[in-house]
Amino acid sequence: MSEKIRPQHVARKAILYVRQSSTYQVNHNLESQRLQYAMQGRLQQLGWREIDVVDEDLGRSAAGTVTRTGFERMVRRGLPGPRRRRGRPRGVATCAE
Repeated sequence: MSEKIRPQHVARKAILYVRQSSTYQVNHNLESQRLQYAMQGRLQQLGWREIDVVDEDLGRSAAGTVTRTGFERMVRRGLPGPRRRRGRPRGVATCAE
């Protein structure tokens, strides 16, 4: 386990969000997709036992009005009753920093 990853971190569920922005990327950038899914093994190496893989947004761009149900589900599951920290939900801040 990394010195930055504490028992209280791995006690929580990890959420792995897998996405490629276009159908072309889904069909042709298979290495990128493989690497994203391989992150599940890395999370296990770091100590997480409960990992939720969210991948229903493959081929959906974040631009425009396309609904990304996987992203919405991830936010709902990962941030129940989000607490604010410097203006951002806690889980999002943790991922971004």
